[in-house]
Amino acid sequence: MASRLPSFPLLARRSNPAILPISPTRSGNNKPKSLQKTKRTFKPNLTRVDWPVTLLGGLVPLEREASGSALPKLRGVKMQMRRIRDVEKAGGIEGLLLSRRSKDLTPFGAALRSRVFDHLHQIKADLKAERAMIREEGLGLESGSELSSDRIANEERPLVEGR
Repeated sequence: MASRLPSFPLLARRSNPAILPISPTRSGNNKPKSLQKTKRTFKPNLTRVDWPVTLLGGLVPLEREASGSALPKLRGVKMQMRRIRDVEKAGGIEGLLLSRRSKDLTPFGAALRSRVFDHLHQIKADLKAERAMIREEGLGLESGSELSSDRIANEERPLVEGR
C-alpha cells in the first residue's frame, strides 16, 4: 500500500494540508430589522499554524539541542481557529493524533497518526532489545537487589494505543 505522505521530509514543506476535517462553507440569509432577506455565505475561520513536533521531526541535531532552540515544526498546518484549542489541550499535534481515531482525521492526518505509532513501536522494540543486551552482558544490578526487581516489573508493561 502506497503512503499518502510525500517522499520528502514533512518539515521541509512550506505548508501542510489539514489534519482535522474542516467544516464546509454554508449559505443562509442576512435578516436585518427591515426583514429584507439577502443571501450570504458562512465561511469557516481558517488559518495556518506551525506545530512543534518531537516524534515526527526525527532526530534533533546536537548543535540544535545545545543552542536551546525550539523543536522542529510541522509548518503551515491548515485548520480552523476553534480546533487550535483542541490541539493545545491534547498536548500538541502528536498528542492529538494519538488521542483521535483514524476515521476522525483527514487522510493526511491518518497517515501522520500511523507514522507516530510506527515511531512509538520502534522505540519500544529498541528499548526491549537494549534491555535484553544488558541482561546478556550481565551489566544489570544483582538479581537479589530490590532495584533490579523494580526494573523487571516496569519492563513488562504493554504499550497501549491512545494513552
